[in-house]
Amino acid sequence: MKKIDYFFGVLFLGFCFFIVSSSSVQAATADFGVKANYNDHQTAENGIIDVYGDAGSSQNISFSILNKDDKRHKYNVYVHTAYTDSNGQLDYSKNIANDPTLNLKINRYVQPQKQTVYVDGGEIKTVSLRLNIPSNNFKGFLMGGIVVKLVKSAKESSSVTSNGTVLRNNYQQGLPIRLRHVKDEKKAPNFRVRYVFAFADKTMKTRGVKANLQNYVKGYNADINVKATVTRRPDDHKFKKIAKQTHISPAPNSNYNYQIDWGKTPLQAGDYHLHMKLTTNDKTRSWIVDKNFSISNEDAAKYNKLSGIKPNYMWLWILIAILVLLLVLGLGVYFGRRNQQKNQPPMNNYNQR
Repeated sequence: MKKIDYFFGVLFLGFCFFIVSSSSVQAATADFGVKANYNDHQTAENGIIDVYGDAGSSQNISFSILNKDDKRHKYNVYVHTAYTDSNGQLDYSKNIANDPTLNLKINRYVQPQKQTVYVDGGEIKTVSLRLNIPSNNFKGFLMGGIVVKLVKSAKESSSVTSNGTVLRNNYQQGLPIRLRHVKDEKKAPNFRVRYVFAFADKTMKTRGVKANLQNYVKGYNADINVKATVTRRPDDHKFKKIAKQTHISPAPNSNYNYQIDWGKTPLQAGDYHLHMKLTTNDKTRSWIVDKNFSISNEDAAKYNKLSGIKPNYMWLWILIAILVLLLVLGLGVYFGRRNQQKNQPPMNNYNQR
Protein backbone atom coordinates (compact mmCIF):
# COMPACT_ATOMS: atom_id res chain seq x y z
CA MET A 1 0.00 0.00 0.00
CA LYS A 2 2.83 2.41 0.78
CA LYS A 3 4.28 1.68 -2.66
CA ILE A 4 1.00 2.62 -4.36
CA ASP A 5 0.60 5.77 -2.23
CA TYR A 6 4.12 6.87 -3.16
CA PHE A 7 3.39 6.20 -6.83
CA PHE A 8 0.37 8.50 -6.93
CA GLY A 9 2.05 11.08 -4.69
CA VAL A 10 4.78 11.55 -7.28
CA LEU A 11 2.17 11.57 -10.06
CA PHE A 12 0.22 14.34 -8.31
CA LEU A 13 3.40 16.40 -7.87
CA GLY A 14 4.10 16.15 -11.59
CA PHE A 15 0.66 17.42 -12.60
CA CYS A 16 0.93 20.31 -10.16
CA PHE A 17 4.24 21.35 -11.74
CA PHE A 18 3.22 21.02 -15.37
CA ILE A 19 0.02 22.82 -16.32
CA VAL A 20 -2.12 20.87 -18.76
CA SER A 21 -5.73 21.55 -19.71
CA SER A 22 -8.06 19.71 -17.37
CA SER A 23 -10.20 18.72 -20.34
CA SER A 24 -7.36 17.15 -22.30
CA VAL A 25 -5.59 14.04 -21.04
CA GLN A 26 -7.38 12.57 -18.10
CA ALA A 27 -8.67 9.27 -16.76
CA ALA A 28 -12.33 8.42 -16.41
CA THR A 29 -11.42 5.77 -13.88
CA ALA A 30 -8.95 5.40 -11.02
CA ASP A 31 -8.03 1.83 -12.05
CA PHE A 32 -4.57 2.77 -13.33
CA GLY A 33 -1.92 5.47 -13.13
CA VAL A 34 1.32 6.55 -14.82
CA LYS A 35 4.59 7.84 -13.36
CA ALA A 36 7.75 9.23 -14.92
CA ASN A 37 11.06 7.43 -14.32
CA TYR A 38 14.11 9.65 -14.19
CA ASN A 39 17.31 9.05 -16.18
CA ASP A 40 20.71 10.76 -15.87
CA HIS A 41 19.59 13.60 -18.14
CA GLN A 42 16.53 14.55 -16.09
CA THR A 43 16.61 18.26 -15.14
CA ALA A 44 14.67 17.80 -11.88
CA GLU A 45 12.41 15.33 -10.11
CA ASN A 46 9.31 17.25 -11.09
CA GLY A 47 6.91 14.44 -12.03
CA ILE A 48 7.37 14.75 -15.80
CA ILE A 49 9.93 13.57 -18.36
CA ASP A 50 12.01 16.74 -18.48
CA VAL A 51 15.36 15.98 -20.13
CA TYR A 52 18.26 17.62 -21.94
CA GLY A 53 20.91 16.35 -24.34
CA ASP A 54 23.37 17.18 -27.11
CA ALA A 55 22.29 17.45 -30.74
CA GLY A 56 22.39 14.07 -32.48
CA SER A 57 22.61 12.04 -29.25
CA SER A 58 20.16 9.43 -28.00
CA GLN A 59 18.90 8.39 -24.59
CA ASN A 60 16.42 6.01 -23.04
CA ILE A 61 13.37 7.43 -21.31
CA SER A 62 10.79 5.41 -19.44
CA PHE A 63 7.65 5.54 -17.35
CA SER A 64 5.61 3.10 -15.28
CA ILE A 65 2.00 1.97 -15.54
CA LEU A 66 0.28 0.82 -12.35
CA ASN A 67 -2.74 -1.44 -12.83
CA LYS A 68 -4.82 -1.04 -9.67
CA ASP A 69 -7.44 -3.51 -10.88
CA ASP A 70 -7.22 -7.20 -10.04
CA LYS A 71 -7.53 -8.15 -13.72
CA ARG A 72 -4.96 -8.05 -16.51
CA HIS A 73 -5.42 -5.06 -18.81
CA LYS A 74 -4.28 -3.90 -22.21
CA TYR A 75 -3.02 -0.35 -22.78
CA ASN A 76 -2.23 1.55 -25.97
CA VAL A 77 0.66 4.01 -25.62
CA TYR A 78 1.02 7.01 -27.95
CA VAL A 79 3.52 9.87 -28.20
CA HIS A 80 2.13 13.22 -29.38
CA THR A 81 3.55 16.68 -30.04
CA ALA A 82 2.15 19.52 -27.92
CA TYR A 83 -0.31 22.06 -29.32
CA THR A 84 -2.49 24.79 -27.82
CA ASP A 85 -6.17 24.00 -27.26
CA SER A 86 -9.12 26.36 -27.67
CA ASN A 87 -8.70 27.58 -24.08
CA GLY A 88 -5.08 28.61 -24.58
CA GLN A 89 -3.68 25.61 -22.68
CA LEU A 90 -0.85 23.30 -23.70
CA ASP A 91 -2.35 19.98 -24.75
CA TYR A 92 -1.11 16.70 -26.23
CA SER A 93 -4.15 14.43 -25.91
CA LYS A 94 -4.57 14.29 -29.72
CA ASN A 95 -2.10 13.96 -32.57
CA ILE A 96 -3.13 17.24 -34.20
CA ALA A 97 -0.16 19.58 -33.65
CA ASN A 98 0.09 21.79 -36.73
CA ASP A 99 1.65 25.24 -37.12
CA PRO A 100 3.69 26.84 -39.93
CA THR A 101 6.60 27.40 -37.52
CA LEU A 102 6.56 23.86 -36.07
CA ASN A 103 9.60 22.39 -37.83
CA LEU A 104 10.55 19.88 -35.10
CA LYS A 105 7.82 17.60 -33.75
CA ILE A 106 8.97 15.70 -30.69
CA ASN A 107 6.87 12.62 -31.49
CA ARG A 108 9.02 12.07 -34.60
CA TYR A 109 12.08 11.69 -32.38
CA VAL A 110 10.62 9.17 -29.91
CA GLN A 111 10.45 5.49 -30.79
CA PRO A 112 8.13 3.73 -30.88
CA GLN A 113 5.42 6.32 -31.46
CA LYS A 114 2.79 3.71 -30.68
CA GLN A 115 2.90 0.45 -28.76
CA THR A 116 0.65 -1.93 -26.85
CA VAL A 117 1.41 -2.92 -23.26
CA TYR A 118 -0.18 -5.59 -21.04
CA VAL A 119 -0.10 -5.20 -17.25
CA ASP A 120 -1.26 -7.85 -14.80
CA GLY A 121 -3.65 -6.94 -12.02
CA GLY A 122 -1.99 -5.12 -9.11
CA GLU A 123 1.32 -4.89 -10.96
CA ILE A 124 3.60 -2.02 -12.05
CA LYS A 125 5.20 -2.28 -15.48
CA THR A 126 8.02 -0.14 -16.88
CA VAL A 127 7.63 1.05 -20.48
CA SER A 128 10.83 2.12 -22.28
CA LEU A 129 11.18 4.55 -25.18
CA ARG A 130 14.14 5.76 -27.24
CA LEU A 131 14.59 9.52 -27.58
CA ASN A 132 16.73 10.56 -30.56
CA ILE A 133 17.61 14.23 -30.14
CA PRO A 134 17.51 16.21 -33.43
CA SER A 135 20.92 16.68 -35.03
CA ASN A 136 20.35 20.37 -35.74
CA ASN A 137 20.81 22.69 -32.78
CA PHE A 138 17.75 24.52 -31.54
CA LYS A 139 17.22 27.05 -28.77
CA GLY A 140 14.21 26.49 -26.55
CA PHE A 141 11.99 23.49 -25.96
CA LEU A 142 10.42 20.60 -27.84
CA MET A 143 7.28 19.58 -25.97
CA GLY A 144 4.67 16.88 -26.12
CA GLY A 145 3.45 13.99 -24.07
CA ILE A 146 2.78 10.29 -23.65
CA VAL A 147 -0.86 9.23 -23.74
CA VAL A 148 -1.77 5.91 -22.12
CA LYS A 149 -5.20 4.62 -23.06
CA LEU A 150 -6.90 1.67 -21.39
CA VAL A 151 -8.33 -0.62 -24.07
CA LYS A 152 -11.92 -1.58 -23.31
CA SER A 153 -14.54 -3.42 -25.30
CA ALA A 154 -17.26 -1.37 -26.98
CA LYS A 155 -19.69 -2.41 -24.24
CA GLU A 156 -17.29 -1.50 -21.43
CA SER A 157 -16.29 1.86 -22.93
CA SER A 158 -19.84 3.24 -23.16
CA SER A 159 -22.88 3.59 -20.95
CA VAL A 160 -26.48 4.67 -21.48
CA THR A 161 -28.24 7.25 -19.32
CA SER A 162 -31.89 7.07 -18.25
CA ASN A 163 -32.96 9.24 -21.19
CA GLY A 164 -31.15 7.05 -23.70
CA THR A 165 -28.04 9.17 -24.20
CA VAL A 166 -24.89 7.14 -24.94
CA LEU A 167 -21.84 8.28 -22.94
CA ARG A 168 -18.35 7.43 -24.19
CA ASN A 169 -15.93 6.85 -21.34
CA ASN A 170 -12.39 8.07 -21.96
CA TYR A 171 -10.03 5.83 -19.97
CA GLN A 172 -6.69 7.57 -20.50
CA GLN A 173 -3.91 9.37 -18.69
CA GLY A 174 -0.99 11.46 -19.85
CA LEU A 175 2.60 12.25 -19.00
CA PRO A 176 4.29 15.44 -20.32
CA ILE A 177 7.64 15.38 -22.14
CA ARG A 178 9.95 18.39 -22.39
CA LEU A 179 13.29 18.34 -24.25
CA ARG A 180 16.01 20.99 -24.46
CA HIS A 181 19.72 21.10 -25.36
CA VAL A 182 20.77 23.15 -22.34
CA LYS A 183 19.81 22.06 -18.84
CA ASP A 184 18.99 25.57 -17.60
CA GLU A 185 17.18 26.65 -20.81
CA LYS A 186 14.80 29.54 -20.10
CA LYS A 187 13.67 30.65 -23.54
CA ALA A 188 10.46 32.66 -23.37
CA PRO A 189 7.61 32.53 -25.88
CA ASN A 190 6.96 35.28 -28.42
CA PHE A 191 3.60 36.19 -29.87
CA ARG A 192 1.91 37.65 -32.92
CA VAL A 193 -1.61 37.67 -34.38
CA ARG A 194 -1.78 35.99 -37.76
CA TYR A 195 -5.32 37.08 -38.69
CA VAL A 196 -8.67 38.14 -37.19
CA PHE A 197 -12.08 36.89 -38.33
CA ALA A 198 -15.74 37.35 -37.38
CA PHE A 199 -17.71 34.54 -35.72
CA ALA A 200 -21.10 33.80 -34.20
CA ASP A 201 -22.40 31.29 -31.67
CA LYS A 202 -25.89 30.21 -32.67
CA THR A 203 -26.56 28.43 -29.38
CA MET A 204 -25.38 31.24 -27.09
CA LYS A 205 -26.70 33.93 -29.48
CA THR A 206 -23.43 35.83 -29.30
CA ARG A 207 -21.07 37.23 -31.89
CA GLY A 208 -17.66 38.86 -32.10
CA VAL A 209 -14.21 38.22 -33.54
CA LYS A 210 -11.46 35.68 -33.00
CA ALA A 211 -7.76 36.48 -33.23
CA ASN A 212 -5.41 33.69 -34.24
CA LEU A 213 -2.70 34.15 -31.59
CA GLN A 214 0.57 32.38 -32.39
CA ASN A 215 3.58 31.53 -30.23
CA TYR A 216 6.03 31.38 -33.13
CA VAL A 217 9.18 30.36 -31.23
CA LYS A 218 10.30 27.38 -29.15
CA GLY A 219 9.76 29.30 -25.91
CA TYR A 220 7.34 28.44 -23.14
CA ASN A 221 5.74 29.98 -20.06
CA ALA A 222 3.06 28.14 -18.12
CA ASP A 223 1.21 31.12 -16.66
CA ILE A 224 0.30 34.15 -18.82
CA ASN A 225 -2.56 36.64 -18.55
CA VAL A 226 -4.03 38.39 -21.60
CA LYS A 227 -6.06 41.54 -22.20
CA ALA A 228 -7.38 42.24 -25.70
CA THR A 229 -9.01 45.52 -26.80
CA VAL A 230 -10.82 46.13 -30.12
CA THR A 231 -11.51 49.69 -31.32
CA ARG A 232 -12.75 51.14 -34.61
CA ARG A 233 -10.39 52.87 -37.00
CA PRO A 234 -9.29 55.51 -37.51
CA ASP A 235 -10.31 57.23 -34.26
CA ASP A 236 -13.73 56.10 -33.05
CA HIS A 237 -13.20 56.04 -29.28
CA LYS A 238 -16.87 55.34 -28.56
CA PHE A 239 -16.59 51.72 -29.71
CA LYS A 240 -14.51 49.45 -27.48
CA LYS A 241 -14.67 45.72 -26.76
CA ILE A 242 -12.41 44.12 -24.13
CA ALA A 243 -11.72 40.44 -23.47
CA LYS A 244 -9.49 39.01 -20.74
CA GLN A 245 -8.04 35.55 -20.22
CA THR A 246 -5.89 34.33 -17.35
CA HIS A 247 -3.36 31.54 -16.85
CA ILE A 248 -2.90 30.53 -20.48
CA SER A 249 0.09 28.34 -21.41
CA PRO A 250 0.56 28.25 -25.20
CA ALA A 251 2.76 25.43 -26.47
CA PRO A 252 5.93 26.29 -28.41
CA ASN A 253 5.32 26.84 -32.15
CA SER A 254 1.56 26.70 -31.93
CA ASN A 255 -1.53 28.88 -32.35
CA TYR A 256 -5.11 29.12 -31.17
CA ASN A 257 -8.13 31.39 -31.69
CA TYR A 258 -8.50 33.99 -28.95
CA GLN A 259 -12.16 35.01 -28.66
CA ILE A 260 -13.37 38.59 -28.20
CA ASP A 261 -17.12 38.49 -27.56
CA TRP A 262 -19.19 41.52 -28.57
CA GLY A 263 -22.10 40.56 -26.32
CA LYS A 264 -25.39 42.05 -27.51
CA THR A 265 -23.70 44.50 -29.88
CA PRO A 266 -24.33 43.63 -33.55
CA LEU A 267 -21.36 43.30 -35.87
CA GLN A 268 -20.84 46.33 -38.06
CA ALA A 269 -18.84 46.41 -41.25
CA GLY A 270 -15.74 48.58 -41.11
CA ASP A 271 -12.10 48.85 -40.15
CA TYR A 272 -10.89 47.90 -36.66
CA HIS A 273 -7.73 47.68 -34.55
CA LEU A 274 -6.81 44.89 -32.11
CA HIS A 275 -4.42 45.64 -29.24
CA MET A 276 -3.29 42.76 -27.02
CA LYS A 277 -1.14 42.82 -23.92
CA LEU A 278 0.21 39.55 -22.52
CA THR A 279 1.88 39.47 -19.11
CA THR A 280 3.40 36.63 -17.13
CA ASN A 281 1.58 36.02 -13.87
CA ASP A 282 4.69 37.04 -11.90
CA LYS A 283 4.82 40.27 -13.99
CA THR A 284 8.46 39.73 -14.98
CA ARG A 285 7.76 39.82 -18.73
CA SER A 286 5.16 41.25 -21.09
CA TRP A 287 4.37 41.38 -24.81
CA ILE A 288 2.40 43.88 -26.94
CA VAL A 289 0.66 42.67 -30.11
CA ASP A 290 -1.25 44.94 -32.54
CA LYS A 291 -3.24 44.03 -35.61
CA ASN A 292 -5.51 45.94 -38.01
CA PHE A 293 -8.44 44.05 -39.51
CA SER A 294 -11.73 44.65 -41.31
CA ILE A 295 -15.25 43.20 -41.23
CA SER A 296 -17.08 43.04 -44.55
CA ASN A 297 -20.78 43.79 -45.07
CA GLU A 298 -21.33 40.15 -46.00
CA ASP A 299 -19.72 38.80 -42.80
CA ALA A 300 -21.52 41.31 -40.59
CA ALA A 301 -24.91 40.34 -42.05
CA LYS A 302 -24.11 36.62 -42.02
CA TYR A 303 -22.97 36.36 -38.39
CA ASN A 304 -25.58 38.76 -37.04
CA LYS A 305 -28.28 36.58 -38.58
CA LEU A 306 -26.60 33.38 -37.37
CA SER A 307 -26.52 34.70 -33.80
CA GLY A 308 -30.21 35.60 -33.79
CA ILE A 309 -30.17 39.29 -34.74
CA LYS A 310 -32.93 40.00 -37.26
CA PRO A 311 -32.29 42.72 -39.86
CA ASN A 312 -33.75 46.09 -38.79
CA TYR A 313 -35.73 47.58 -41.64
CA MET A 314 -37.29 50.40 -39.58
CA TRP A 315 -35.17 52.97 -41.41
CA LEU A 316 -36.55 51.72 -44.71
CA TRP A 317 -40.18 52.00 -43.56
CA ILE A 318 -39.53 55.50 -42.22
CA LEU A 319 -37.98 56.49 -45.55
CA ILE A 320 -40.94 55.05 -47.48
CA ALA A 321 -43.40 56.87 -45.18
CA ILE A 322 -41.58 60.19 -45.74
CA LEU A 323 -41.58 59.66 -49.51
CA VAL A 324 -45.30 58.80 -49.50
CA LEU A 325 -46.05 61.88 -47.38
CA LEU A 326 -44.05 64.11 -49.74
CA LEU A 327 -45.85 62.57 -52.71
CA VAL A 328 -49.29 63.20 -51.14
CA LEU A 329 -48.34 66.77 -50.26
CA GLY A 330 -46.98 67.35 -53.76
CA LEU A 331 -50.14 66.00 -55.37
CA GLY A 332 -52.26 68.10 -53.04
CA VAL A 333 -50.42 71.26 -53.99
CA TYR A 334 -50.59 70.41 -57.68
CA PHE A 335 -54.33 69.69 -57.80
CA GLY A 336 -55.06 72.64 -55.53
CA ARG A 337 -53.38 75.07 -57.86
CA ARG A 338 -55.01 73.45 -60.87
CA ASN A 339 -58.49 73.85 -59.41
CA GLN A 340 -57.73 77.44 -58.46
CA GLN A 341 -56.71 78.30 -62.00
CA LYS A 342 -59.80 76.56 -63.41
CA ASN A 343 -62.22 78.58 -61.24
CA GLN A 344 -60.51 81.96 -61.87
CA PRO A 345 -62.21 84.10 -64.71
CA PRO A 346 -60.05 85.00 -67.72
CA MET A 347 -58.29 88.35 -67.41
CA ASN A 348 -59.08 89.58 -71.00
CA ASN A 349 -62.88 89.22 -70.52
CA TYR A 350 -62.70 91.33 -67.38
CA ASN A 351 -60.85 94.13 -69.20
CA GLN A 352 -63.47 94.33 -72.05
CA ARG A 353 -66.18 95.07 -69.55
